[in-house]
Amino acid sequence: MKAVVVVAVIIMSAACLDAPQPFTADVNVAASQTAAVGGRAQLVVNITNTGPAIPHIGLTFVTADKWYERHTVTDPGGCIVAPDYSALDCGDLPAGASATFSIAGTAGQAGTFHYELALRELVQPFHYVNDHPNGADVQTWDETINTA
Repeated sequence: MKAVVVVAVIIMSAACLDAPQPFTADVNVAASQTAAVGGRAQLVVNITNTGPAIPHIGLTFVTADKWYERHTVTDPGGCIVAPDYSALDCGDLPAGASATFSIAGTAGQAGTFHYELALRELVQPFHYVNDHPNGADVQTWDETINTA
């Protein structure tokens, strides 16, 4: 009888546990489409958090091209370059808060580059913002950097 009671308590406890609320946000990205080597380029990310607080929100590059590698970052806009995470770490974003990260840099290498940016927490377990079974929402753009 004790075993039945223990099993019932475990089942009821598991049923009462809430799954963590997923991270959600409205995201808008604007970035320089063209620049010249040695010229100014800008990346602006507007975020409105529509879910729970996001610890260390990361502007994470999910392609081989990473904006902070193609530009010398001259103004990180309140973020820190976190190359180990392929991201810019922009700190905590409380529930319901909005933030604008305006990152400026100097273009460093000629070429055409394709960027895909996803948001995720940079604290384990590293959940993505606006994640879906087929992957997280990404913001995409191309940039051509011409020789000076």
